[in-house]
Amino acid sequence: MRTISKQVALSTICWLLPAFVLAAPPNSENDTSISNTLTDTSNDTSDRFDYPVDPLFDEIILTPEGVIAVDTGGLEWYYDFEADTFIEGVLPSADLPSPEQLMGDDMAIEDRCTEERWIGTLEKTVLIGYDEYVDGDIVAYGRVTIRGWVKGDVKSMSGRVLITGSGRVDGNVEAPRVVVKKGGVVSGERIESESPLDLDDFTSSFSADGLVVAIVFTVSLLFFCFLFVELMPRQVRQLQDCVVKHGIKTYLLGLLFVLLLPVVIALVAITIVGLLAVPFIPLIYLGAFILGEVVFGNMIGKLVMARSIGGERNMLFQSILGVFLHMSLWSLTAILLGQQNRVAEGFGIFFLVVAIIITTFPVFSGLGAAILTRFGFRNYISWKDHRQWEGETPAPAPPPLRQVPPVHPPDVSRPPDHFNPPDNSE
Repeated sequence: MRTISKQVALSTICWLLPAFVLAAPPNSENDTSISNTLTDTSNDTSDRFDYPVDPLFDEIILTPEGVIAVDTGGLEWYYDFEADTFIEGVLPSADLPSPEQLMGDDMAIEDRCTEERWIGTLEKTVLIGYDEYVDGDIVAYGRVTIRGWVKGDVKSMSGRVLITGSGRVDGNVEAPRVVVKKGGVVSGERIESESPLDLDDFTSSFSADGLVVAIVFTVSLLFFCFLFVELMPRQVRQLQDCVVKHGIKTYLLGLLFVLLLPVVIALVAITIVGLLAVPFIPLIYLGAFILGEVVFGNMIGKLVMARSIGGERNMLFQSILGVFLHMSLWSLTAILLGQQNRVAEGFGIFFLVVAIIITTFPVFSGLGAAILTRFGFRNYISWKDHRQWEGETPAPAPPPLRQVPPVHPPDVSRPPDHFNPPDNSE
């Protein structure tokens, strides 16, 4: 008889509880109000979500052991008949399976989780629904509840990570508190730490390979910049004048010769003597690329000096400054791409595209200018300038001066003829 009464009471609670939850006013004075008992049953609020005044339950399930429910935040509750209220957690007298298991859900997670969710970085709370999946990592500031499928790691800075009976995480779970209900699956490690996103985590997840490569290239370019500017200053100026005056032509010519590199190697390798020179062709291209980077660095450094101090410095200082600023863009790109973070990787891809576009100018223009000026050993005169110089009509020569007979001055030592009259005596 007592068992029948208990079953009747449980059935009544299951039918009437949703109406009480929805209809009870927030400020009801009734001591048995559901809204008041939900907020006053436990003094430990460290493991709770910031619920509204009247939380709602998604599911209420009647079992032989008692009544369990799942709220909108994914947490499980059980009904305490002595306290006449719901309490967060599982029944202390039995280790109950998840509500999905009680309902007989044997569907594979690949078939069940078909709705993709995108989660931003450091969100306050994250709830992955029963039929949702996340293709990547989750990094949240607050609580994380997984009822679906996460194809990556789950991390929370200050909240609890809850994996319900229907949840699955293919990576590691790291948070101040990790709770995995019966039926939940975590493929990786469960790490409970006070600060899961500390410096060690960033350094362990950061890949420094790209940064090391960028630093090596920077040091090498600075060394060659010093050599070329000190040993070939006139040639560097010739190349820079050619790039400044014929920028588009040098860029397109360099691009053409890069594309025709296999053809150039094939033409040189036809003869036996040329076959011996084939290994030097890539070195010639590389030298032209480095000269283009030196010229580009000098142009950037000259512009920076003009904007900062209103004048110019020596060519070596300007070239080193410009090369360093250019390679700093590549170092920043390597740092962003080395982070295991979607936002950082997005910015890294953007800066990578910008760095590639900017770098094509010194590479192609340097090669084109080296071809036009014979690596700076002669001044380049364009075809237009040459035709204009040849087509100019020379100015007519002035007419020749007439031959004027010389004028002799009179002889003053000899008296004129009228002072010596002729002798007519004879």
